[in-house]
Amino acid sequence: MKSLKDLTVIIVTYNTSQKVILDCLNSISKDVNVLIVENSHSFINENLVMSKFPNVNIICTGENLGYGKGNNFGINHVKTDYILILNPD
Repeated sequence: MKSLKDLTVIIVTYNTSQKVILDCLNSISKDVNVLIVENSHSFINENLVMSKFPNVNIICTGENLGYGKGNNFGINHVKTDYILILNPD
């Protein structure tokens, strides 16, 4: 891996609490791309997350796909060479 910009961390959530999300994101370098895949119609913490973490993108699946399919959904949206799957808790 040449740099952390070559990595995207995928985090699948389903109405996950704000504290868990923030603790998870605070543990990741801001040099790393992060994709949150929310397994519902809306991500309730979007404004807070987007204002504090410019390296984070959020995609809502529109339905609860489950953990495995949620990760596959995220993988299909990643453009970096490397992917790390991270459980938020």
